[in-house]
Amino acid sequence: FEVALRTQGYCGMVPDETESSRIAAAHPMSETPDMPSVLLQDMSNLASENSWALKRDWTDTEFQDGAEGNKIKLQSFEDELLARLRSSSMRVLGKTSLSNEAGEGDAASRNILDRVLEPLLDFSDGPSEQVRNAVLDDPVVLGSALDIAGAYLKNYAVDKAGAVVETVLPICRKRGGFWLLKALNHLATVRMKQARPAEALSTLQEMDAYVNSSMPHTTEEEAWEFWEMVYRNFGWIYSNLGQEDDAIASIQRAIDVKKRVGRPASWFDLWDLGRMSAVGALRRNEAASIERSQALVTEALKLHQKVEEHDLVMRAKIWHSVGECSFALGHLAEGGTSSSTGKLDGQLRPEALCHYRKALKCFGQSHKLFRKTEGQHNPLTGGEAQAVAWTLMKLGESDKAKAYLLDALESLSRQQSGWGDGEGLDQQAPALAQAMQTVDRILDAHRQTDDREGLVNYFAAIERLCANICKRIRLSKDRADSAVYEKFASVASMIMVASGTPEGVSKSRELLRNYMWDRPNTTQAQICSQMMASIQDSPNSGGDCNSADAARMGAILDALAGMKC
Repeated sequence: FEVALRTQGYCGMVPDETESSRIAAAHPMSETPDMPSVLLQDMSNLASENSWALKRDWTDTEFQDGAEGNKIKLQSFEDELLARLRSSSMRVLGKTSLSNEAGEGDAASRNILDRVLEPLLDFSDGPSEQVRNAVLDDPVVLGSALDIAGAYLKNYAVDKAGAVVETVLPICRKRGGFWLLKALNHLATVRMKQARPAEALSTLQEMDAYVNSSMPHTTEEEAWEFWEMVYRNFGWIYSNLGQEDDAIASIQRAIDVKKRVGRPASWFDLWDLGRMSAVGALRRNEAASIERSQALVTEALKLHQKVEEHDLVMRAKIWHSVGECSFALGHLAEGGTSSSTGKLDGQLRPEALCHYRKALKCFGQSHKLFRKTEGQHNPLTGGEAQAVAWTLMKLGESDKAKAYLLDALESLSRQQSGWGDGEGLDQQAPALAQAMQTVDRILDAHRQTDDREGLVNYFAAIERLCANICKRIRLSKDRADSAVYEKFASVASMIMVASGTPEGVSKSRELLRNYMWDRPNTTQAQICSQMMASIQDSPNSGGDCNSADAARMGAILDALAGMKC
């Protein structure tokens, strides 16, 4: 609902598995289903090739064992892939073993394929590109690579997934058939998680056109599983682009193609229709429509619990959607803005209070499930921590919100998804907006509870988050969201200074020196930069700061924190 809330002047919660909002990150596009037999006719007649093209046991693995347990599972899959890469490499090179020099490369490399291929090519006799392509074209390697890309996506290892898909895509294009369809579907999912929906749409359109041109006489009913997946993914992308009518129409097409073959609407259909309809209803301030949408999502939750008893991750996602509807109803009950028009004597109206309490219950359930299955600092868990924290603050429980805000900040400092096209100056990074909102709420929560000392707890996470942002987006005043970045950096600096400690002032000055460009455009960032420079230039400070400086800066910036850019 964030975009809808922003249009009303309200800087709201970012819905996810962005999440190009957090919804895109948290709820990945539908994976390619088991391929209908009609599509398999265009593939190689070799049964072994078919089996490797259809390989998806790693993708279908339930990663619900917490951060460490999921990491161990994923590592075992990587080990299998590396072994298959080495075996294929020996076959291509005509060797019975590989020398130590041509062994495994950098274990920290984000591209697992290069860990074997790069060092190997240095010791090959033939053209390096020819050897590389021959290894990648091995069905065992190619099928395993595509499968691990799906497993990476489920674990939010977006960098690794993107590297693998981009590496094998040229090979899949040459092969065509299901190899290409699977690669394109993974690529579209990667682009969605990266918050690049326009590129995801282009990729899915290519996939659609390829199937229609390859099988002009095949009806949708003959390959209904495939078309259901395609239409659903179109719906997710259109929703992410803010094209709500097209999104709902695409989901309806997915439902209709199933209906024509006697398949009823599923919990997935109800969830998609409900949450997408709710976004449009919020834009129009239609509380009654949101309630109807929430009823659909609630029904989806009940059906899911019945038919997918062990799928705790998806259950958490649906709980989140139910909570979003309640939060939106609370927002409208307040008056639909960030002002106090919806309050009586400074207190929330009873109706708004009821909705926010229900939202907190739903978000709490979702966060509990995500933390259990994905770990404390997974993007899904961190995004839900943001939702819980904001709702607690709406209910006047800022002290309880602090632990969730710290978890949200830690998650963002590790997050690979939601940063958009880092090089595109006309792009906006949803994860950057989340970062700005999180530091802003941290400052608000600690100001409301008069807790300066607790701000020290965020220093390390802020520094890691700044480094992560710098790594993933091109910092420039010409960026479309440069004002968002300036507010993030200035508020992050305020958190450090407002702690009232010399360490905080020192770290704040260093943060602005490393991560804020000269002559920022927003008033808030300008004042922060000038104040930090005044300490640096003070004839009595010698470039250092003392407790008196810290206290003075803390008091001034505490007042400044209420400014809106």
